[in-house]
Amino acid sequence: MFSKLGHGSKEFLIIRACALLILFYTIYLGGFVIITEELDFNLWSTFFESTLNKMFTSIFFLAFAVHTWLGTWAVSSDYLTPRIFGNLGRILYVSFRGIVAAIIALILTWAIIIIW
Repeated sequence: MFSKLGHGSKEFLIIRACALLILFYTIYLGGFVIITEELDFNLWSTFFESTLNKMFTSIFFLAFAVHTWLGTWAVSSDYLTPRIFGNLGRILYVSFRGIVAAIIALILTWAIIIIW
């Protein structure tokens, strides 16, 4: 079924799946914060020592990266074009995508180092 979809439809579904993962993680983490009576560093640290929490947090950051990459691609390919900006459109598009890639790589690297 997935192979019959067009390029844009696949990205649409991937973005939505990543958004659901981000939502589930937010609810999970928010639930922990709300349920915990007194949240201190030791409890927070112990919570994140669990391999399950490390994996869930890593999945969150990967979903965040994919969601951000595809979402900014959709926006930039629609608005940073030669049709709108003339010859500057291609330069803006490539520059924007490079900056987004660098930010995503930095956040992912930082998150994985801290989590694991």
